[in-house]
Parts: sequence; structure tokens; C-alpha cells
Amino acid sequence: METMNSAPSLDSLSLKYQGRKASRINSEQRRCAILEAALRIVVRDGVRGVRHRAVAKEANVPLSATTYYFKDISDLITDTFTLFVEMGANKINLFWQESDEKLRAALELLNDDKESREQFVDKMTDLAVDFVKEQLDNHREYLIAERSFQLECLRNGALRPIAFRHQRFVRDSLERFFKQLGSKEPRIDARLLIAVIMHVQYDAMVREQSVHTSDLRSVLRRHIELAVG
Repeated sequence: METMNSAPSLDSLSLKYQGRKASRINSEQRRCAILEAALRIVVRDGVRGVRHRAVAKEANVPLSATTYYFKDISDLITDTFTLFVEMGANKINLFWQESDEKLRAALELLNDDKESREQFVDKMTDLAVDFVKEQLDNHREYLIAERSFQLECLRNGALRPIAFRHQRFVRDSLERFFKQLGSKEPRIDARLLIAVIMHVQYDAMVREQSVHTSDLRSVLRRHIELAVG
């Protein structure tokens, strides 16, 4: 049985950093510190808050360090988004690896009878609810950064190829999931689930409150139920 351990690899993203390559370990650590500082600014002030001076202050490095690694602000923003996408891909792969045993157990329940189907849908819903709550409770800053970069992509065409690769990676991993569930339209179901999850996350962040588990469960269960057919 194929499992989500065979989800798309990071190599499939073909991510490339634009800034100056570091030749030494200490140099690479400083470069990473600059990008991580820029990402914190994106969360706090949005992408438009990323400026060489602001990033240097946030990273506690000389201004000359940021201009050495990134010749202009466009390269700095692009590489910050690239780091963000790489981090996101790692998080998704880790989730599927940790969920593999639960997926196997749930798939073994799936038979033609109504009772086993309902048990299967319940377990899949539990998995989806746990994922959304984990993101909102422990990775809210990541979600804020994601929204900020999405908005910036409307203004900055240079970021769009990276965004498309990120979207494809997420969609492909979910498409494989729905194929395992026996969906007749796994690609469509993947896109719909992404839309549902993003709406729920956005609503919870705007309201600045924890998501209501019962409401979240009802929405996700309905979608998974329809996908299983």
C-alpha cells in the first residue's frame, strides 16, 4: 500500500536562492540569520517592512552584511520567501510522516459497508482537525507570513514562480492523499480542501481566537465524506 511517506520531495520544488552564496560555515550561518530576521519582519510588519537597515537591526548584524549577501531588496525578499517555502515543505513532509501510521490504520477500516465508511471518515476528519488546530495553535506566525507573501505576489511578479511551486507542492501532497481515499476527483478535492482550510485559518486569525473544534470538524468531515463518495 502506498503511503504519504512517498509524498513529493523537496527536490521537486527546484528552489534556488538568488543572493550571494556563502563559502564558509560562519558565513552561511550569518546569511541564514539575516533571512530568518527578514522573515520575522514579514510576520510583524508585512513584506513591505523588509528593508536592509531594518533587517540588519533585527538580525543584529552590520548593515554591510545584508548588502553583501543581497545586492538589492528584491533579492532579499525573494530569498526570504524561498526560505519560507522550504520551511513549509519540511513541515508538510513531517506531518505526513508522523501521520503515516494513522493513515494506514484508517485505510484498513475502509470497506463497502456504511459503518466502516463512517469510521474511516471520522478518523480522517480527526487527522485533518488536528492538523488545522496545530497550525493555528503553534504555527500562527507561519500562517501570517504565508498571507503576507500571497498579498505581495499580487504586486511582485518575481515571487510568483516560487508561490506556484509552493502551491503545487501542497496540492500534490493532498492529491496523493485523496487518491488513497479513493476519490474520483483527487486533484479537485485537494484544491477544495486547501480552500476550506485557508478560509478556516483566516477566520480564526482575524477573530484572534481559537477555532471552534465542533464547527471545524463539521466542515472538514463534510468535505472528506463527499470525497470518499
